[in-house]
Amino acid sequence: MRAVSAGTVGGARPEREPRAARLGRAVRGVFGLTLLETMVALVILGLVVLAYLEVFAGTARAQRNTEAWTQAVTYAEDGMELAKLDLQTMLARGREELEGGFGRQVASRSLSANLQLVTVTVFFPERGQFALNRLLEFP
Repeated sequence: MRAVSAGTVGGARPEREPRAARLGRAVRGVFGLTLLETMVALVILGLVVLAYLEVFAGTARAQRNTEAWTQAVTYAEDGMELAKLDLQTMLARGREELEGGFGRQVASRSLSANLQLVTVTVFFPERGQFALNRLLEFP
């Protein structure tokens, strides 16, 4: 008569766990990551990348604004120098269109017989303006 081991009926072999399941359990516990852990890591990585992209977009926006302000100040200073040379010509021009969609206008107000308050206003392409005021003495 044959010896029957516990857990078997009528001498049949007990069912074994599939080899892939045994290997997967061993690998997961020691060497690998589960699919869920990988997905969580990818989501976190995605959020970090998104934050960096937002920082870069804000930096690019600030650079464009700085360039526009620098150009406006340059146009205003140029207009003031031209007004010092010939104020009447600059006043007669009215609003002039400049490169890059900017506009410039010169205005003057007499404060005394030989003192003028000259204002050069530069208009930005989209919206906004920059005004440069100077007191000029004319003989």
